[in-house]
Amino acid sequence: MKHVKVIATGGTIASLPKNNEGVSASLSGKELIKKIGIEGDIEVKSSVTLGSYTFDYKTLYCIAVDVIEALKDPNVQGVVITHGTDTMEETAYYLSLVTSNYDKPIVLTGAQLDASHSFSDGAKNLSDAITVAKSEKSIGVGTCVVFGGFIYEARDVHKVDTNALEAFSSPGWGPIGRVDNQKLIFKRSINESIFIPLEVPAPVALVRLGIGLDGEEFKRLTNGYRGVVIQAFGRGNAHSTITEVVKELVSKDIPVIVTSRCIRGSVLPVYSNGGGIDLEKAGAWFAGDLAGEKVRLLLGLLIANKKSFNTMQNILEKVV
Repeated sequence: MKHVKVIATGGTIASLPKNNEGVSASLSGKELIKKIGIEGDIEVKSSVTLGSYTFDYKTLYCIAVDVIEALKDPNVQGVVITHGTDTMEETAYYLSLVTSNYDKPIVLTGAQLDASHSFSDGAKNLSDAITVAKSEKSIGVGTCVVFGGFIYEARDVHKVDTNALEAFSSPGWGPIGRVDNQKLIFKRSINESIFIPLEVPAPVALVRLGIGLDGEEFKRLTNGYRGVVIQAFGRGNAHSTITEVVKELVSKDIPVIVTSRCIRGSVLPVYSNGGGIDLEKAGAWFAGDLAGEKVRLLLGLLIANKKSFNTMQNILEKVV
């Protein structure tokens, strides 16, 4: 029988207060479905039961294995993943890369209010996610986040509010659609995602620049890594002393990719005196408007797949 596979990973949607020690993920997938009263043709599996802020690369890999197993089942129409909101956008992007060879939708959702609240947003979000996962309109959509009634593409989605119920957005682009009374409305096309074989990503340094972070500190923060992502100022700029460190890293075939601290807009080599032009001359690549956290996952996957320096650059150009 055709059905939706729900893979539970914990998060606020599966969390309850515990003995005045704070809120933590505790409900299994089946317990979650029962508690929030979701019915229909669904199959449930608990992958992990964690707050997403505790995830590591191996957690992502294990979730992806469960997702791919579900996608291979001809009776599964689509996959829903219940997930913590803190790192949902990163898991979504990782899955979009390693599962883009499938047409079935992969939908991530969660909650801002834990399961003890009678008015928690988890039930509505999960119901909407299941609606998306089982709809023929979602074939080819790939991986997305469904939250607060809206559908967001994995590449562009960001968590933009710490506690508001409308927690996610795609700054500069907006949602690709919405769910209205169990009806799907898609309003824009999505970017084609490149396929990268499943691996545990290699560690990549992610350095967010700030005033006073110079080349010496940057060198310490990137020491020992096989790849580096810079969340640079504005259009893609850095302190002038960082340029020499970038040049040294690139000379050792360690890729350095420039992103922005801003949540909207693309990086481009425009400014000199340590700005983007100098970083480009030093050998750094520019990641358009792709978020630093997602570039880190992309680069980690490419390194883990033993892609050549030139191949990594070519793939980056295709996804940004």
